[in-house]
Amino acid sequence: MDLQQVALENQSMSALSITKKAKKLLELVNRRKMPVLTKSRLVMNILPIVVPTAYYSFNSTAKDKNEIYDGLKDKIIPPFLFTRKKEILTFADLDQEDPLCEYLQGSITTLRTKEFQEQNPNLSAQLVNIHLRRIFWNRGIWRDPDADIYYFPMVDTMCERREIFDRKKVSRWVVKKIVHREDSRYHKKGDVNFYFHRSVELRSPTYWGASFIELIPRRYYTLDGKSWLDGEARARIDRKFRDPKYDRSRSRLGLMKFWKFLLFESDFIRPPEKWFDKFQFGDFIAETVGWSPKVIGRAQMSIWEYKGETS
Repeated sequence: MDLQQVALENQSMSALSITKKAKKLLELVNRRKMPVLTKSRLVMNILPIVVPTAYYSFNSTAKDKNEIYDGLKDKIIPPFLFTRKKEILTFADLDQEDPLCEYLQGSITTLRTKEFQEQNPNLSAQLVNIHLRRIFWNRGIWRDPDADIYYFPMVDTMCERREIFDRKKVSRWVVKKIVHREDSRYHKKGDVNFYFHRSVELRSPTYWGASFIELIPRRYYTLDGKSWLDGEARARIDRKFRDPKYDRSRSRLGLMKFWKFLLFESDFIRPPEKWFDKFQFGDFIAETVGWSPKVIGRAQMSIWEYKGETS
C-alpha cells in the first residue's frame, strides 16, 4: 500500500476523532448551561410602596424654587416639587400658617395621585422621591445628590466605626475608619486614609400607575466621614479596596434586608412629620421558580446523565 495514502487515511481518521470529541464537549457545555431542576425563591431588589391617595397643587409667586429656599431658610417647610409652570406640588397637608403659603397665589387644589401616576409617571416619581428624602433625613441618613446614594455619616471621628442595631437587635457597622498601614512620604502609619460606608443607591420609579422602590447596595467612601466625594475620587479608592465577597448574592441579599430596615423601619432621630404615616412600604418582590441558578460542578454528573445510567 502506498505510504502516502496510509498517512492521508490516518490523518482523516484523526480529524474525525477531533470533530467527534469537539461535538461531545459542545453537548456537555449545552447540558451544563441548562438550569438545575431545583425549586428556588428569587428575590428582586424592588419593593412596592403605598403613597398618599391625594396631593396638593397651587400656583406660586416665586420665580424658582431657590427663591423659596432662600426666603424660608430659617423655617421648617414640607418637601415640594416646583414645576416649569411655577406650580408647587406636595403631599403634605397645608394650612394658612404653613410657611410655604407665603408664596401661595390663588387657591390650593386637591388632586388624585393615581391619575398623576398614570398620566405623568416621571414627574410623579420625582414627587415621591422628594418626600422619601425627608423621611430618610429624619432617620439620620445622608444623601449624595450627584449619585442618589444614601449613607450614614461618621458622627464621632474619634471612633473606629459606627454601628446600628438591625431588626434582630444585632449591632452592625454602617461606616468604619480605614487607616494607613505604613509610613510614606505623604502620611504616617495610623493616619486616616478614608472612611468606608455601607450605602445604598435608591430610585423610586412609577410602573403601571404604581410607585416602587429599587435598592442597590453600594460601597461609598468619604475623606472626613461626612462630606460626599465626586465619582472619580470614589472610583480610585474602590479600585484599591474592592472586595469580591461584597458582591456575592447572599451578601447583597443581607444588605438589601438591612437597608430596608434602616430606611423604612428604624427609629427617627428627628421628630417625624404628620404626612409620614401616609407612606407605607411593602416587602421585596419574590417569585418561586422550578429551577435554580446554582452552577453544576465540573466533576459533578448532571441529572440527565444520571437518568441515562439508571434507565
